[in-house]
Amino acid sequence: MNPLVSIIIPVYNGSNYICEAIDSALAQTYENIEIIVVNDGSSDGGKTEELVLSYGGKVRYISKLNGGVSSALNEGIRQMRGEYFSWLSHDDKYAPEKIERQVRLLGNCDKKTMCFCTVRHINENTEFISESRNMDLSDGVVMNSTEALYYSMKHTMNGCSMLVPKTAFDECGGFKEGMKYCQDILMWWTNLLKGYSLAYTDYTGVHSRVHNAQLTNSNMDIYHSDALTIAREVVPLFAEISTKEQNILYAYAVGEAVHANKKTVKMCFEAAEKNNLFSPSQKLRLKSVLLYGCNLRPSIRKIYYRLKRTKH
Repeated sequence: MNPLVSIIIPVYNGSNYICEAIDSALAQTYENIEIIVVNDGSSDGGKTEELVLSYGGKVRYISKLNGGVSSALNEGIRQMRGEYFSWLSHDDKYAPEKIERQVRLLGNCDKKTMCFCTVRHINENTEFISESRNMDLSDGVVMNSTEALYYSMKHTMNGCSMLVPKTAFDECGGFKEGMKYCQDILMWWTNLLKGYSLAYTDYTGVHSRVHNAQLTNSNMDIYHSDALTIAREVVPLFAEISTKEQNILYAYAVGEAVHANKKTVKMCFEAAEKNNLFSPSQKLRLKSVLLYGCNLRPSIRKIYYRLKRTKH
């Protein structure tokens, strides 16, 4: 199995980190790749464009008007030639064997299978912060769509850790444009709801950078708005496939409560009432988790990242 893999790098005003991202893509041990950089209307006086063009024919360069990361990813998908899609944020990096390990694993799977890997978090100076190793999954495990949905409710799947068949976008559409934060979550859930499986390799394939300029740290209102957009699409579907034994809606509601998405949790309560999916104890726990998510968790996260930055 030697499929062409398209590594798509959307970038907006990314001159600080774009070269590290491209260099990590070029350093992949898997050789059958193409690297597509989509400049999403950068307004940095041509700095980003100049750096990308300095790579010459090693990189395919696409320039477009600013439309957000989803529109940049979709443009890359429209123009990709590969059988598989891999997203690399302009401020992140791949470890050398990221693509090779995932292609090798998918070679033993059904064609309707996506793959994700372990992610390491780094700071502005590329120094280690933490690692999101999935201790409850064994290397090479393949989850069916229902198992993967249930798992994803309790664990974060970094978009850049994924390797996805191009057919998934042909079948399910692209990333939802207009969303700025959670577009990858909705995309993977859409694929899983269409019957795609999910494989896992415990190789640390992505170094994800945490820095102050990120949208995730600077505008939580946008995050909550995106979460509500997702809820409108998935809550009815999760309610439909949930049972008391494998209650995907409840697992989803708990995750939303942790992240203080109050309107989304309310939607889950309303959907659950129709099919009696939440027990009294589950309802009580949800209310308690929501209080934690709204009041205590934000303070803990601020202290955690402040200590990590100070340490390094």
